[in-house]
Amino acid sequence: MTWRFVRRVDGLSYDFLLEEDPKFGHPSYRRVDFAVFCRRLPDFGWCVVDPDGRVLSRPVDDPGFGELPPTGAWLSGKGDRAYVYDLVEAPSP
Repeated sequence: MTWRFVRRVDGLSYDFLLEEDPKFGHPSYRRVDFAVFCRRLPDFGWCVVDPDGRVLSRPVDDPGFGELPPTGAWLSGKGDRAYVYDLVEAPSP
């Protein structure tokens, strides 16, 4: 399964592919062009994290504790800016 984050302000998108070695016993997805991951953390829910585990993005409405990340709006912070992305299922490559 492939997931796509689409930035609302300009349509920029990032694809995430299923990782071979999931963390924490749940599926984990790696961005295809950069080392960031969409993972479900045990006590935190779904989020996008950097390789050190710092949270970069979270779902807006529901942290999601299911087997798949929740679709819909996610909020991402970068420096002093914040962006809203929509998470959608993307066609498999």
